[in-house]
This record gives sequence, structure tokens and C-alpha cells, in this order.
Amino acid sequence: MRDFKVLVTEASKGEEPAWTELMTRFEKYVSSQAIKRIRDQSKAEDLSQEVFLEAWKVLPTLRQPEAFPFLLRRLVLKHSDRILRKKDLLGTELNPEITRAAPRSGDSWRTEVLDALDELPNEEKQLLNLRYFGEMSYEEITEKTGIPIGNLKNRLRRSRELLRRQLLNKSDRKDWLEVLHGPMAIAS
Repeated sequence: MRDFKVLVTEASKGEEPAWTELMTRFEKYVSSQAIKRIRDQSKAEDLSQEVFLEAWKVLPTLRQPEAFPFLLRRLVLKHSDRILRKKDLLGTELNPEITRAAPRSGDSWRTEVLDALDELPNEEKQLLNLRYFGEMSYEEITEKTGIPIGNLKNRLRRSRELLRRQLLNKSDRKDWLEVLHGPMAIAS
């Protein structure tokens, strides 16, 4: 078995048998990395093909043959991030039983919050569901939706504000400020 660095050098010169052997050697690596990132077998297969296609295109510019595995890893990350960013937030909606647990007596505010939440646009509703009912961290939501963490925090802030306004318009009660933002919000 020839050293992969020799194969990379030959493949970068356009030798297809060397490229075919490289793909065979690294196929399982690329496939496992793709599956680990996007957790979908069919999309992982497509991603693997895209990675090898792009690797073939950029191979002549690779300065150090030993960097080939790192190139593949970088391409897997690049293409999986693209796929994950395209993921529709509708696919991340939580199970209604989680968000719609029966309110206990004295929890009329919870029912009103859930009703107001239902009236929000889908994206805002889903982000708030993931964060507060799904109890997911910013990092988990970022991983699930592909929204960068800074943008996610801004969207969540705007979604909370939209929900707060909706509740205040509906009931015109100041106790919503305490429910949504804590006791200090009433003073402001």
C-alpha cells in the first residue's frame, strides 16, 4: 500500500488512479464525519460527494500533501454548516405536549402566555419554545438551527419583546412585566 502523501502528489498532477485510491482510503473518514455532523444518512452521502468533488478541484493548490486529511475535514465542516444553515426551523419545533402541559390551578398566566406565544410568527415562537420550554442552551439551539450565537441572542431578545408587547396589549396588566422580565422590569 502506497503512502497517501505520494497519492496526493500524483492526484494533484491529474492522475485519476491515484485520486480513486485516495477516495477509497478516505471514504469512511469523510462519511463518518458527515454523519456525525448532520445526522442524516442520505444527506451525508451527498455531502461526501461534494467534499470529494471540491477536494479534487483544490488539490493542485495544496502545498503540503500531508495536509490532505485536514483539507477533507475542513470541507466536511464547510459543507455540513451550509446544509445545517438551510435547515428549516419548522423541523425543530418541539412536541406540543412539552409546551402545552396542563396549567395547574392558579397558573392562568401560563395559559395566557401560551396563547400569546401561539400568535407570534413561527420563527419567534419556535426559538422561544426551544429556549424556554425545551430548556436548550444557546449553543444547543445554534447547533440545531445553524443560527450564529450572536444573531440567536438578538432574535431571542426581539422575540421576548414581541411577546411582552403582545401580552401587555392583550391584558394591559403590569404583572406581565414581572413574569417575563423579573421584578426590576416593573420599575422601568
